Formats: sequence, structure tokens, C-alpha cells
Amino acid sequence: MKCRKCGAEISESAKFCENCGAPIEAEVNETPVTSEAPVVNEEVVATAVEETVSAAAAVGEASFAETKETFSPIPEEPVKKKKPVWAGITAAVVGVIAILAVLVCCTKVGGNLFRKIFFSPEKYLAYVLQDNFGKSIDDGLTVYDEYIKNYGNADKMDVGVKFEVALGDEFSNYVAEYASELSSEAEWVTWVKKATIEYGVKGFEGDKEFRLKVGANDVDLVSGSAVLMKDGNVYFSVPELVTKTLHIELTPEQTEAFSKITDMSEAIYKELPTKPELQNISKKYLKAIFNNVKDVKRTNDTIAVEDISAKATVLTMDLDDVVLTQMEIDLLEEFLKDEEFEKIWNRVYDAYEEVLSDASSVTTISGDADSYEEIKNNAQTALDAAKEKLAKLEDKSLENEVKATIKIYVDNKGVISGWDIHDDETTFSYIQPSKGGRFGVKAVVGESGDDGITVTGTGKESADVVTAELTAFADNEKLFDVYINNFDKSINKKGEGSFDIAITNVNFGEDSESDLEVLKEIIGDTNVGFYYKGTVSKNNAEVSMAIGNGEKNLFSVGAVTEIKDASAIEVAGKDSALELNFDDETAMVELIKAVDGETLVKNLRDAGAIEELASTLESSLAYLKSLAEYYDY
Repeated sequence: MKCRKCGAEISESAKFCENCGAPIEAEVNETPVTSEAPVVNEEVVATAVEETVSAAAAVGEASFAETKETFSPIPEEPVKKKKPVWAGITAAVVGVIAILAVLVCCTKVGGNLFRKIFFSPEKYLAYVLQDNFGKSIDDGLTVYDEYIKNYGNADKMDVGVKFEVALGDEFSNYVAEYASELSSEAEWVTWVKKATIEYGVKGFEGDKEFRLKVGANDVDLVSGSAVLMKDGNVYFSVPELVTKTLHIELTPEQTEAFSKITDMSEAIYKELPTKPELQNISKKYLKAIFNNVKDVKRTNDTIAVEDISAKATVLTMDLDDVVLTQMEIDLLEEFLKDEEFEKIWNRVYDAYEEVLSDASSVTTISGDADSYEEIKNNAQTALDAAKEKLAKLEDKSLENEVKATIKIYVDNKGVISGWDIHDDETTFSYIQPSKGGRFGVKAVVGESGDDGITVTGTGKESADVVTAELTAFADNEKLFDVYINNFDKSINKKGEGSFDIAITNVNFGEDSESDLEVLKEIIGDTNVGFYYKGTVSKNNAEVSMAIGNGEKNLFSVGAVTEIKDASAIEVAGKDSALELNFDDETAMVELIKAVDGETLVKNLRDAGAIEELASTLESSLAYLKSLAEYYDY
């Protein structure tokens, strides 16, 4: 049989053409099937049959022509049954829940709500403690990491530090006025209103320089430096006292030993643990400690300070002997199996021991640090004792006493907004509700009676800058006020920022009336306070503390630190340096001849030193030079 469309041969049982895929129409027999019906006119029957066959063929061809353009050889799929309505609703609900779960877990508020609902109180408290303490540790490690980067390479670094102590003009005049009543020697130092000490360390490609400078009243009095070159040559310089640079040469053994001493900090810095190492260790120990929380009660409360209040989740538990002992056991067991900590300790310890052994040949530097084996033995002894104690607590042979009760207040972001720890006698608590950028602070330290101190107040936080006004009380009597004018929280997180804090309106007590009168006489105000200011960056810092009334200071203390990249070390007067040889009388005579105190005496007079001091130094140096001339003769 042939396909009507393409003419290809197809089998009798095929329903579709194997060549073109067209459906096979049933063949109509050209010869009708006869029956045993009565005989009729054959010519009439033949004509009718012919007309019928022709009509049928025409209809079949027309039908095929209409459908052949849309025909597909793939049979149609059976009609699917319609799903019930509840199936669609269920799918929609599941999808919404999935979306909400993602949103909840990806936001602080949502994630905290999810954990609070689905975690047990014990697991929720363990999570809160580990999360909050972990973040604080990470912030500290960020500062640590920057510190290591800045101070870890002493061979390419120039560090300068300056300390300053200054007396206020009024206080300085008061001290000078009454100095004679104290002692005659006191007049030798009363002229100093400001004293400064600067020192510096510089390293560059194996060469090292150590600097020192002393000043008074904004005048540099005397300075000195020592340069240790990598080739063993050492140069000393005190330009205000000796006109020439002094030189000595070390043996190779001495050079190596001194180099190792000066490299002490760098050698140990290189072995200190990295930030990721410490982060990994901290997570393990936090888990060992805080996974022991049990029998936690969870309630809701509103904490308030003055006009600021906020809702908080309150988690309460007893710190009894069983809990504390189990924490100690888990902590010690974690330590004893902590191979990472062992590696860190051993490499730092080995560097420390090497530095000390190298230093012992040329100096009296000594020290002692516990090896890891010693620490491990001590830890094992403590662990055995803790396990023995826990066994007695469990079999009731030792009474389980509650040492303290702790409350943790958690805000809607999972951040600890307060805590309270107290036993029968002492309270140590702190709460800080916050709302709309404002916060309140209330801290209680000490016993509930006269010995307790309460600090309370409110503040604002804009980005990371904090301002606040706080007041300290004891037994309902005000002690002092604290003004946080500006405090950049980035100091805690990044190791850089600024602060401006004042403690004023200090109550010195009834027995201090005479002292207050003296202060009033000196600075004209009895409102004496403490003022702290500073700026800190990754390479520089400038901090100060002053005692006064905010405008006039009794005295102040400050420090400035600067770190910068080192450059090549140049030695002034290197070519004409004098040999420093204490065994050679000729060399010693040349050294005394080079002494010239004219500059130092002039600096003293410029700084305002009493004439008696300047003239005494001048005559002493002149006598020393006369001795040199005598021996030279």
C-alpha cells in the first residue's frame, strides 16, 4: 500500500506514514461486497457504486488537505485532571513562608525573632552570649590586627613618642611662691612649668637609631642619639654637650648579639597569632563556656532610664557550683585538645627563648615564661580537681550553692542591652535602653548601702559618634557629672577615632573645704574636674588628660605617637668622629676637650632656669676642660 501524500510504500497495519508522518486513510474497495440479496439491474448498481466511490474519495482528499498543515506526528497527551483548590492554596502558603523565612533570617530583627520563637531559652541565651561576645572580640581583633601591621616590621619603621607634663600658670606661680617654705632645693625645679621627654626608634635595612630629647618650657635642652650600623660601627652624639660624634666598633659576636636584642620585638611580633587564628580560637572557647547555660527563664520586660524606655527579652539563670564547674571543665578540656593554640604558643615561646638566650651573652636581660608543657600540666591538674568537684556535687556529697544570679536583657535585634549580676551582698548591673537614636544608661556597682555607686543619664548616638550626660550618686548624694561631648565608637572597632570626655562638679567631701579654698585661690573656681581628649589613627595618636576647670588647668599630661616609613640613617660628623676608648688616656683627653657646654647652658637660660643652676653647670664644665688641658700638657 502506498501513502496518499508522498507515495511511499507502507505496511498494511500502519496508521501513519513512516516517511512523511501523514495519517493513513482507510482504502475504499473498488468492487462492492455482494450479498445474497435479490437480483437487481446490474447496470444501475454499477453506476450508483461508481458515483458513491467518487464522492467518498473527493471528501477524503478535501479533509486531508485542510488538516495537513497543522498535523503533528506526536500524539496528543491525555487531558489532565483538574487539581483541587486546596492544593493551590497550600502551594501559595508554602511559598510565602519560604520568602518570609529568607527575609527573617537575613535581617537582625527577623533573625532574632525567629531564634527567640523556635529556640529553647537555654539555646537562645547561649546564642546571644556567643554572638555578642564574638562581635566584641572581633572588634578588638581588628584593632589588634592593625597594631601588628604597624609595629611588626621594626626594620622599616620610624617611631617617635613624646610625653609632656605641664603646670598651669596659676598653679606654677603658686608652687614657686611657696617653694622656699618647702625646702631650699625646691627652687631648683620650680622654674619648670612644662617638661617634655621624646624618644624614638628607627630601623632601616639593618641599621638602627635610638633617639632621646629632654626639654623644658618649650625649649629643647639636650638631645642624644645612638646609631648601631649593621657593620658593627656604633656612633654616639650629644650635640649640646660634645662638639664631636663618638665612635666605637663592636666585634662580630657583639654586633650579632646586640642586633638580636634590638630585633627582640620584631622577632616575637612575627610569631604572634593572626587575626583569623584568634577568631577561630575564640569561637571554640566561647562555645565551651556558654553552651553550659541551663534552667533559663525567659520573660519580657520594659527597661527604662529617665524618659527613655524599650522592650527587652529578659533571660535569667542561676550561676551555681554545678554550672560554673562544668564551664571550667569544658574550657580546660577544649584547651588541652586545642592543637592550634599549642602551635601558636610554642612558636611565640621559642622566639622569646631565642631572644633571651642571645641577649644573655651581652646583657643582664633575663626572663621566664612557662612552656606549653608546663601550662598543659597545670591545666590537667585543674581539670582533675574540677572533675572531682563535679562528681561530689552530682552525688550530693558536696552542696550545690548558687553563687550569683545573672539577668541578660536582649533588644529586638538580639543585642545585649543590659545585664545584672548579684549575689547576697554585691550588685553589678548595667542597662541601656535605646530608641530613635537616643539611649539611657544606668549602672550600679557595689553593695546596696553606702558603698554602692550609681551612674545614670541619657545620650544620643549619631552614626558612631556618642554624646551623653551622666551623673554618679552614692547613697543619694551626687559625686560627680560625666559629660561625653564626643566619643567615636570606631576606636573600639577600628582602632581610630576621637574622644572628648569630662568629669566635673566633683564632690570632694566635707573634709576638703580647706583644699577647695586653695584651689579657688589658684584658679578662681572650685569646680575642679578631669578632662580627657584625644585622636587616634592607625599611625598616629595624640591624647591628653588635664585637671582644672575647663579653661585653666592645674596641670596636664599628654602623649603624642607618630609612626612613619623609615628612610636611610645618616650620621652627622661620621668622618671626624672621635674614638671612644676608656683604656686610652689620650683618647679620653681628646674627649674632654670636645666637651662644650655653652649650648646647654644657653638652653637652660632660654628655658627660664634659675641663674644659680645655669652658672653652676657652666663652672663645672669649665673645670672639667681645665683638667683636660692639664693632662694634655
